[in-house]
Amino acid sequence: MKARFVIPLMLLTACGLFSRSKSTFYSLERIPPATAVATTRGIPVAIDTIELPPGFDRRDIVVRKADHQLDIREKEQWSASLEPMVLHTLAFDLASRLPEGMVILPGQARPAGAVRAIDVAVEDFAAGPENVVVLDARWIVRESGGPSATHHEQIRIDIESLTSTNVAAGFSRALATLADRMAAGLL
Repeated sequence: MKARFVIPLMLLTACGLFSRSKSTFYSLERIPPATAVATTRGIPVAIDTIELPPGFDRRDIVVRKADHQLDIREKEQWSASLEPMVLHTLAFDLASRLPEGMVILPGQARPAGAVRAIDVAVEDFAAGPENVVVLDARWIVRESGGPSATHHEQIRIDIESLTSTNVAAGFSRALATLADRMAAGLL
């Protein structure tokens, strides 16, 4: 008699374990430059640090809602924590906008001689509550023995909706726009 109840209970439990919905993963895409790549080579640059706002450097996609609330999408995630993805995407976007070899990519050894270092402090990088991605960042260029130069960029990218697919595409476009502006400021 006990087996009659135990077996159906075990089957019901097993079905619940297998029916969990799977996560969908998103990445940031590199976007080629809209204008011709500069040919004047300058002092090599490397992005040393990226700092994202608290609460947004996570695997879950986060979208702002009205009334200072956040929609944390646990089943819709970035393929890695957001900070290293932003660093990687921004560095490669910047490298595609400057002469070959001018950007020291993540993981590459620094060449001997003068190198400019870039620190990026992101004040805001989010989608919502309107159909827009906002990137507000300060980037500082430091040259050994020279003065630092601080830049402030405010970027708004309109997106069709706040679906995670559109949010990821908007983040990618915002980083490409930042790379455009950084390239112009470095030459």
